[in-house]
Amino acid sequence: MELSNILEVGLTHTDNYIVENNDTADFIGNKDIIMLSTPSMIKFIEKACSNLVIDKLPKNCRVVGTKINVQHINPTSVNSEIKIKVKIAAINGRKILYNIEVFNETCKIGFGTYEQCVVNLERFLDKAK
Repeated sequence: MELSNILEVGLTHTDNYIVENNDTADFIGNKDIIMLSTPSMIKFIEKACSNLVIDKLPKNCRVVGTKINVQHINPTSVNSEIKIKVKIAAINGRKILYNIEVFNETCKIGFGTYEQCVVNLERFLDKAK
């Protein structure tokens, strides 16, 4: 499978999410920081990137995260809406590199890059056995 035949550099996608209590730093152990945690921001980034490509891939393929470089630059409280904007920056073999921007209602809260690799689902799952 040649990714450049089904995906192209420049494709974009935006997802919106509401920050919940289980998305906070306090929830994962950083006491009293009741704001969006960096791991939760990364979770939303991974979901948005996957949402961009999943319907374009062959049925037996999925994407898995391989590398991330993000900065979390502003806090976001519970019940706030965040917007994840992703754009394919490069395609190299089975790897897809995305540029990422994350916003809350008032400002940019994160940015960076994220890389995924396209895998054959059955072979990937067999490796873990």
